[in-house]
Amino acid sequence: MRIGLISDTHLEDPAVDLDPSVARAFAGVDLILHLGDIYGTFVLDRLEAIAPVIGIRAYQDPEDPRLDKQRVETLDGLRVAMIHNLGFPETEIDVDRDLTFPAGRAVQDVLSKKFGEPVAVVVFGDTHEEIVAERDGVLLVNPGSPTYPGIRHPLGSLGTVAILELSEGRATARIVRLADVEVA
Repeated sequence: MRIGLISDTHLEDPAVDLDPSVARAFAGVDLILHLGDIYGTFVLDRLEAIAPVIGIRAYQDPEDPRLDKQRVETLDGLRVAMIHNLGFPETEIDVDRDLTFPAGRAVQDVLSKKFGEPVAVVVFGDTHEEIVAERDGVLLVNPGSPTYPGIRHPLGSLGTVAILELSEGRATARIVRLADVEVA
């Protein structure tokens, strides 16, 4: 199963669209997960033209029956947790792509408490910084932002999305830099 991951689109004006490289990057995916800071639900409608969408509502997102605050889905036999902000009070995600968890606690214990059950994958947004990391057997993925990329990108440049692949009980992910995607 191929899943497109996108977060932090921050689009409020329906006259503004996602760059065509997003649709090209997601060509052939089975599902798209939007991890919040959508702003305008028209973004979900446009993504649904590519593949079915499951979304997470962030701070300023409108109420919409397609959006939950967080959720866990079983996809291709793996428990995939979705949330906008993965942060913990005593934790930061630093720009060196390292995820830190509360000291002295196993990652799976922290995540099981946060999501109410053990998970194999956590996908999240909020920081605009793309991350693919594995901690104690859990794959953690932040696709960054396609419209407002983080500090590792030149001002005004296209950002990133991610592709999550689930197969035979294993999960892998890769970041897609939209500037590298060929658009016909």
